[in-house]
Amino acid sequence: MIHFKVVRASRLLLAVAILLLAVVLGLIGARLLTDRRQAPVSGSANLVEASQNDEAKTAQVFASSDGDGAPAAPGGIEIEIVAATVAPEAPKRVLIYHTHTHEAYEQVADDPYVAVEAWRTTDADYSVVRVGEALSERLRHLGLEVVHDCTDHEGDQLSTAYTRSLKTLQSYTEPFDLYIDLHRDAWAEGEVKTVSGQSGQLMAPLMVLIGNGKGFDEKPFYKENYAFARALEARINAIEPGLCKPVLVKDGRYNQHIGAPAILIEVGHNRNTLRQALNAVPPLAEALQALLAEAQ
Repeated sequence: MIHFKVVRASRLLLAVAILLLAVVLGLIGARLLTDRRQAPVSGSANLVEASQNDEAKTAQVFASSDGDGAPAAPGGIEIEIVAATVAPEAPKRVLIYHTHTHEAYEQVADDPYVAVEAWRTTDADYSVVRVGEALSERLRHLGLEVVHDCTDHEGDQLSTAYTRSLKTLQSYTEPFDLYIDLHRDAWAEGEVKTVSGQSGQLMAPLMVLIGNGKGFDEKPFYKENYAFARALEARINAIEPGLCKPVLVKDGRYNQHIGAPAILIEVGHNRNTLRQALNAVPPLAEALQALLAEAQ
């Protein structure tokens, strides 16, 4: 008899517990339904109430934390603040090309080159193309993205080289942040032949040439290009005093209508050696990188 009553009592308690649980769930459901019907669906009152609720929740969260933002008790909420990250800017893009690809330097006895005519060669290891490659490598080392286009634009017709180099420029679908047509100048009587750098090495003088667009319907970006050229002249001479001659402005456009800044740089002249021209590359690269960085 006793065993029978215990079994019946356990079943009775279980039935009561289930009934109470059902009542509690019903009350919770009714309360949620009432709250939903009473809550505003639009208007500023809804925004104010939502803002107040958010502030109350925020206060509750921080109230449960210690001074370092960590939970004060095992049931607290831990907040981790992650600093926003800014995507780094893409490197500036530079195009170096050579309208007069065969321009070369003074022959030296211990390292001669095969000349097609005086101070000109198709051997890119001895022409201005070699200087362009050295400048490209230096600029890449300084963090710039560089395309060195070694296309031979002279061929057998020097007079139409700019027409061919323009086609090369137009073949690029994406614009560059700087266009450099790298040349070698021709020495004239009385001009400086070399510049002694601060390290004592002899360097070929530099010069920037800008076209004013005279004679062409489509003009170059003269003001922008001239301003960049003047700034480059000043920056080079701040690094190596006297290395860069004053900017030369000439009639014509020299394909400088392709974008801005677009400049023509003369690295040395025909009475300089290739080594002297290469010695002038580091200060030139440093000045170019600094100006492009300021343009960020």
